Amino acid sequence: MKKTFWISVFVLTVLIAGAVFAVREVTYSQFEGAEDDAQAALDNTVLNQVQEAAPFTAGMEGFYFAGPDKQGHRVYVWTADNKVVATVYADQGLSKDQAVEAAKKPVWGKQLVREDLKNQPLQALAEVYHATPGPVLPTQVSEFSTAPSKYVWELYGKMANGEVGYTYLDFKSGDVLWQCLLTEPQK
Repeated sequence: MKKTFWISVFVLTVLIAGAVFAVREVTYSQFEGAEDDAQAALDNTVLNQVQEAAPFTAGMEGFYFAGPDKQGHRVYVWTADNKVVATVYADQGLSKDQAVEAAKKPVWGKQLVREDLKNQPLQALAEVYHATPGPVLPTQVSEFSTAPSKYVWELYGKMANGEVGYTYLDFKSGDVLWQCLLTEPQK
């Protein structure tokens, strides 16, 4: 009985390790250069394990990684050209679910990039296709560069009026900093 138990535990451990390796390889193979940037994030930050990886192009060309530190706290890391450009703990801002909820009832931020946006009606986000946090780097020029928290949530999806587009929220407050509607869906 003990022998069967230990054999089962061993087989289960091998299967789980294989699944983790396969998921990691499939994820990184989709994004050229992601593996080197992921290693840079692991080597140069408190990030202990990459659980989420995605390209990030809002103001910079690089990658976004998320996962726990050694104490289990969720960390977001952004890299470009194998260098870490920003790091923040997830609990310093809104969660993904909170950001999505804020985009469903959008409110213009107090510090806007362009004054002419104040009179433009906001579109509520009806369906989210993609949501990623991102940094506002001092060297980048973007429509949301005045984000008070220096981080944003980028939400891409279908708006209440049926159009698709991007909504950028301040990472901490959830206020809308910029909204861009696209003419053609790009899911």
